[in-house]
Amino acid sequence: MTISRRQMLCRSAGLTFGWGGMRMAAGQSATRGKADLTSEFIYGTAFYRPPNPPRAQRRGMLKSIREDYGFNIIRIYPGWDYYNPGPDKFVFDDLDEVMGFCDEFGIRVLLGLVLETAPWWLEQAHPETRYINALGAPRKMQGSGNNMTGGWPGLCLDWQPVRAAAERYIHALAAFARKHQSMYAYDCWNEPHIEPAWERSLWATPPEMLYCYCPATVQSFHDWLRKRYGDLDRLNEAWTRRYPNFEAIDPPRAMGTYADWVDWRRYIIERSTAELAWRVRTLRAADTSSVMEDHAAHHPPFDGIAVGGVNLWRLAEEVELWGLSLFPRWFSFAVYEGAAKIEITRAAANGKPFWMTELQGGHGNKGLWRSHKMRPQDIRLWNWLAVAAGAKGIVYWTYHTEGTGSEATGFGLVERSGAPSERVREAARNRVLIQQVYADILKNYRPRTNVALLHDQDNALLTYAMSGDESPSTLSFRGYYKAIWALDHWAHFLEPAGLASDEHSVLIVPWHLVGKKETCEHVLRRARAGATVILETSFGLYDERFFHNPVVPPHGLAETLGYQEGESLYVIPPQASGEVQASSAFTSHMRPAQIAPNDRIYYEPWMEFTEPAAVRIRAHTYLTPIEVKTAKVIARCEGMPVAAVAEVGRGRVYYIGTNLGAAIAAGDAGAFALAQTIIRRAAPPAVSGTNLRPRLIEGERGALLLAFNDTVQNHQETLKIPGRYRHARDLHSEAEIPVRNGSIEVAVPYESVTVLRLS
Repeated sequence: MTISRRQMLCRSAGLTFGWGGMRMAAGQSATRGKADLTSEFIYGTAFYRPPNPPRAQRRGMLKSIREDYGFNIIRIYPGWDYYNPGPDKFVFDDLDEVMGFCDEFGIRVLLGLVLETAPWWLEQAHPETRYINALGAPRKMQGSGNNMTGGWPGLCLDWQPVRAAAERYIHALAAFARKHQSMYAYDCWNEPHIEPAWERSLWATPPEMLYCYCPATVQSFHDWLRKRYGDLDRLNEAWTRRYPNFEAIDPPRAMGTYADWVDWRRYIIERSTAELAWRVRTLRAADTSSVMEDHAAHHPPFDGIAVGGVNLWRLAEEVELWGLSLFPRWFSFAVYEGAAKIEITRAAANGKPFWMTELQGGHGNKGLWRSHKMRPQDIRLWNWLAVAAGAKGIVYWTYHTEGTGSEATGFGLVERSGAPSERVREAARNRVLIQQVYADILKNYRPRTNVALLHDQDNALLTYAMSGDESPSTLSFRGYYKAIWALDHWAHFLEPAGLASDEHSVLIVPWHLVGKKETCEHVLRRARAGATVILETSFGLYDERFFHNPVVPPHGLAETLGYQEGESLYVIPPQASGEVQASSAFTSHMRPAQIAPNDRIYYEPWMEFTEPAAVRIRAHTYLTPIEVKTAKVIARCEGMPVAAVAEVGRGRVYYIGTNLGAAIAAGDAGAFALAQTIIRRAAPPAVSGTNLRPRLIEGERGALLLAFNDTVQNHQETLKIPGRYRHARDLHSEAEIPVRNGSIEVAVPYESVTVLRLS
């Protein structure tokens, strides 16, 4: 019988596996332990969410997962409502069977704590604990696409009866799970957010997505305000109010003022962090051995923060492992957008290991609608992009095609029958290759970053308070990252607390409305130390009380940098252009049939740059003229200075009088070229391509060169690599690739990746 190389790899993958740093034969027992979370690359799949897969298929599928594909972990998604059908009644029979099979085959288990499906008996006993939206409407529990047993969106944990019942369930779940050798880690909160905010209704309005306005949460908000302000007089001064007492305060429900909105969403974000801390603390009290992991699906500042109400940096501090969900074909995002989400995850993890805890396995599904399916090339590309960005694990969602509900027919890594697909074969193949190079190159690898993007959540929250939409902020980050990705740099997403120790060559400050004194001082310090800094329109437009600053930029920056902002002009985007709108408010402004000559600047504001690149940029969001004193003017619009550069110490500060990041995100070629020119001059990449996006991974005993092709055409080009590397071998084809004069010819199919081992 002839065995292909692919079959040989898959078969050999099942012979041995690692567990807590130990090498063991499949089927042997294992000692659970978390001494070294990076001892082995974690690779597996979500497997069981009741009732899928069918009971008769479970053991055979788990056997295949371990022995045919070599996966070393599965994920189980047990909803609270399903396993706690009555007060103090817990039924774990099916979980016991599935985890027993994992014990048998030597598969780790990542066990979910899913409190977003509360028991029906609890809702009946305490209807007052339902979530309440900004319209004052309570949310009754129901089924949802990813919770087919019902109980969604759960009940508000600010109520003592709900929290007490949840604690009893957590203790029962952990007491059951810890008896199994396969128990490895808890996924402490699936994709954290204030749950009903991700509305399942097609007709939801914005106020129906804002939570929670129930009496218990409002009382908790009052307590938070007391702690924050100390007394009512200070709060009244901060909010410009005359409240007679704290009990008179109602969380804001309509737009108009800023301080109350920012505080309300700050509170919700801190509430989410406290909830994760409580989940971890309660689990740890019942299970002292297993790993505490969590993962996010939305990634501020690339995504909005106000509605979902989570700060990834604060959440990651509460667990030992951090992770992300990534569904590239379901949401049809570009490769650079997915790369940014992975890099945000790494930044939030702050040195802890991180996983891609959910990677799309098959086509996405929502009722009749279906996304493009995951192709083998997608499996390959996202595997290696996760590895290149520093991930230490990959877990698919999901192994077996969903059986019922709006996600049915979707997401399966294997076919509905259980038969292998090209996707799972590609996954198994890459699992072998990743683990082959893990110990030598990947185990202690972390990408080197030379470009930082500053993120302060208050800017996004203020933007939301101003317009009910964070797009000016999120688009700015998306645009800058697009330019960084195409320059073949990794980026670091930085919070203000990290500025004190920051040493990146380039510091970009996207859409930064709130001019905090400490932030301004650190930005200036970075420039004096030699960094290139990019500021854009409205940097420091408001103070920390959200009052308009009289001088912008504030805190002495105007004098030091030699420019001062004038009155910004509000730019109306082109109609029917396909451009992503920068604010929902923009949609109410239609272009008149005739425009007065002096009004055209609001519709077609072109900024003419002379340096560092001679480009023409269409302003986005705002066009801000400046009064220049000592800075050097580098762009004008209709004769007005609108951009400048200042030499500061050993560095320089560029000010661009528009939302440059959003202009890049909108597809403006001049904006893209300008950002790239500034970054490239300050931080040339180690390896750079034209149509390919190369990334160099250097380990203790070798190196990898990964060439990503994020275009829809095949490309072949010559890449210059460091002179110390003389040999290259394609990891997938095993072909030797000649290295000539420090250069290598690389061919990469469209939307795929080529991986070379260098020596």
